[in-house]
Amino acid sequence: MAKEFKSVKTTSFIAEGTELVGKLTIKGGIRIDGRVKGDIFSESVVFLGDSAKVDANIQAKAIISSGKIKGDISSAYQVQISNPGSINGSIETKELMLEKGVFFDGSCKIIEP
Repeated sequence: MAKEFKSVKTTSFIAEGTELVGKLTIKGGIRIDGRVKGDIFSESVVFLGDSAKVDANIQAKAIISSGKIKGDISSAYQVQISNPGSINGSIETKELMLEKGVFFDGSCKIIEP
């Protein structure tokens, strides 16, 4: 079973009403409630709140989202999508959790532990 990531400290924040366009690279965890277009690379956890709208490829240790993602996801450990979240793209991870009611249009590849 993958590690529990909800208690990870976030070091950066993109608030609702904020839009970032480009490549975002971060060592620590990040919480996104705004919009991001481009690519996201994190050595930790990417948290996406209900109001997050991400049109980007995401590469991170873990991704926990209840926002809207359009792009491909690569996670070393875990991807967790909660309602009202949605994802349109491919997912590659060791562990995938989709809550009932989540919209998912794409493909998924589970990596061997």
